[in-house]
Amino acid sequence: MEDFSYPAIVGQLLYLTGHTRPELAYAVNQCARYMFNSKRSHELALLRIGKYLKATRTKGIVIKPTGGLLNINAYPDADFAGLYGHENVTDPACVKSRTGFVILAANCPISWKSSLQTKTALSTMEAKISALAHCMKELVGIMDLAKLFSEYYGLEEVKTKVNITIHEDNSGALVLANTIPPEYTSRSKFYHIETIWFREQIVTRGIEVVNIETTEQLGDIFTKGLTKEVFEYLRKKLCGWKLMTWRIIPPHSAGVGGSTHALNKPLFSALYQESLFNY
Repeated sequence: MEDFSYPAIVGQLLYLTGHTRPELAYAVNQCARYMFNSKRSHELALLRIGKYLKATRTKGIVIKPTGGLLNINAYPDADFAGLYGHENVTDPACVKSRTGFVILAANCPISWKSSLQTKTALSTMEAKISALAHCMKELVGIMDLAKLFSEYYGLEEVKTKVNITIHEDNSGALVLANTIPPEYTSRSKFYHIETIWFREQIVTRGIEVVNIETTEQLGDIFTKGLTKEVFEYLRKKLCGWKLMTWRIIPPHSAGVGGSTHALNKPLFSALYQESLFNY
């Protein structure tokens, strides 16, 4: 056992990821799930996060406003049952999908989230729609605040886009989001009632819901463990910086044993390759 308080460290990391290090939101949220039932693998995960933070301690979020001060973009995403098969299959939480999103104003991140969905989604489309609905709750308040600033300071009109990843049957999420309530698609009949509110907001507020390539989906970094290349690319787009010095750390030397916990998933796969021991 390590000589530190697991809940205290997780609490500090949650504060950090909520302010200046959004790229760690998924990893820290995974650790937070075991706040009061942590195992050795979770302590090793915290140590790995600490090494990553030490190697990148001079980094944060680079604020470079572009595209209009009131240009708001949201990137909601979901990982459908992403933990199933990587955790104890008798634990109901292992089949929960994960919601992740980031909201940008003038292409600068101002709000982001990574959390398990409270209900068990039965399809990829349902998981995506739930993520979109959650994102809309945050987006509406930001839009109202931006409109207030716009009117007070005489700025340009607020323009808002919601970018969502569409592939395979997730095209249904795009169709449903652009459908005027109370209409619904055949596959969404059993859960469409909870979508009526945010679909009404999309129509009345003139929000544009558009398709986006999976490789450009910023919300992806909040929903699952990514490979080194994808993690670096999305981190550069999200935070505005890229680490130039590398040292490869093989996964088997990171200390995680043969546990079937979710932390053995490529949860921290991108963090393995940071220059962890250069400082």
